[in-house]
Amino acid sequence: MNDLKIIEYDTVGSTNAEAKNYAARTEDHTPVLFVAREQSAGRGRLGRSFLSRRGQGIYMTLLYFTDDALSDAISVTSAAAVIVANAIENAVGAPMMIKWVNDIYDARGKVAGILAESVSLGGVNAMIVGVGINTGSGDFPEELKGIASSIGEISEGQRKDIILSIANGLLEHSKNCTDRSFMSEYRRKSMLDGETVELFSAGESLGIGVVQGVSDDGGLVVRLDGEDGCRVLRTGEVSVRKR
Repeated sequence: MNDLKIIEYDTVGSTNAEAKNYAARTEDHTPVLFVAREQSAGRGRLGRSFLSRRGQGIYMTLLYFTDDALSDAISVTSAAAVIVANAIENAVGAPMMIKWVNDIYDARGKVAGILAESVSLGGVNAMIVGVGINTGSGDFPEELKGIASSIGEISEGQRKDIILSIANGLLEHSKNCTDRSFMSEYRRKSMLDGETVELFSAGESLGIGVVQGVSDDGGLVVRLDGEDGCRVLRTGEVSVRKR
C-alpha cells in the first residue's frame, strides 16, 4: 500500500470531518486513510451521531480523488457495505448481513455503519468513505441496548487486518465505480428482502410496504401499501424501519 497515506489519531472529533478538511486544502491526490482510537463527534447517516468510545471500536475514513460523478456515491456505499461485511466475517468468522443502505448487522444487532460523502473540488471530486465498527464487550448505553451489537474483543492484529482489508477493497472499487459485480453478494447478504418496512423522510412516515429487493444501482425496491407498482428509493431520501 505504498500509494496510500495513513494518518492516525488517538482522539479526534470525526475522521470524516478530518478527511473533508484535508481534501479542501491539499493539492496531493494520493489516497489517505484516517484512523482514530476514539471519536468525540462520530457521525452517521442523516446527521445521526455514532457512538465512538475508546477501545470499543474501529473508526476509519478513506479519502480518495476521482473523476467519477458524485451521483455514484450510492454505488460506493453499497460496495462498501459488502467490503466491510466481508472484512468482519474474515476476521471473526461470524456471518454478517446488510440493512439497506449502509448498516452491517450480526444475529443480535447493528455492528457497523458506513457514511459515504462526496465533495466537488473543481476539476476533481473527493470521495470520503467513513466506517465505524463496534468492538469490545458490547456494553452499550441503555438507549442502544437491543439495537447495537459488537463483533467482540479483537486483537491488535485483527484490528489492523480489518482496517487494511476495508481500505484495499475500497481502493480497488474506486478504480471502476461503474462495476456492479458486487451487487449479487449485496443481495445475498440483504436482510430486508420480503420484509414489511415503514419508510420515513425528514421524520415523516411515507407509508408501509414490502421490500422487493435491491436495484443494480443500489436503490431499495419497495411496493407500498395502496400503490400500484414499486418505488425505487435512494440513499438520503428515506430511512427504513422493520415492522
